[in-house]
Amino acid sequence: MTSEVGKAGEPADQMLGDMVREADEYYAQLRRRHASETRLHVALVGSVVWFAAFVVLGVGVYFTIPRPLEIEYLVGAFLGAISVGAIAAIVMYVVRRRRGFKFAELGLLLAKMKQGKASSEDGLRLMDVMHQAALVSRKQRLDSAFEYGVAAFILVGIIGLNAGLGALAGVIVYLYFRFEATRDYEREDQRYENSKKELLLNL
Repeated sequence: MTSEVGKAGEPADQMLGDMVREADEYYAQLRRRHASETRLHVALVGSVVWFAAFVVLGVGVYFTIPRPLEIEYLVGAFLGAISVGAIAAIVMYVVRRRRGFKFAELGLLLAKMKQGKASSEDGLRLMDVMHQAALVSRKQRLDSAFEYGVAAFILVGIIGLNAGLGALAGVIVYLYFRFEATRDYEREDQRYENSKKELLLNL
């Protein structure tokens, strides 16, 4: 059965229109999240590497440089650490860009369906693709949760000079982001199951 997306008529046709609008919003959300996570990863990696490099270079300056020259060499260590952090951030950005956006299939299917016509089979495929996208998004967010936990451990451990506090902060940050990722996925999964059942009933 083929019908115009979003045109008032049979229940299945109306559902297809609603699904396309909902999928379009979800796709836009995934793109925004990908962009914001890329910026956050770049900033996080750059900051952590800069701080670690400054600590290493600064400690070396403190113990090896004659007292009258400490300030000059500390400034040099600070600037050198900035360069190292900037390089690390650029490398991270390139890596993230090469990984690419993992939801191209969803975008292509949406573009096809938004041209004006779609079938109920397309609607079922759209829901399956959205479900797969939710799985990929969950995995990416779980990976990010681990990275944030490690970053929190490093920052708190170095700043507070206490590995125990760093480990506690890392665990808390990891569990928080893991909880958010799992909760969002469960909500999307439940919506997927409900929508699929409803569309199948209206075929």
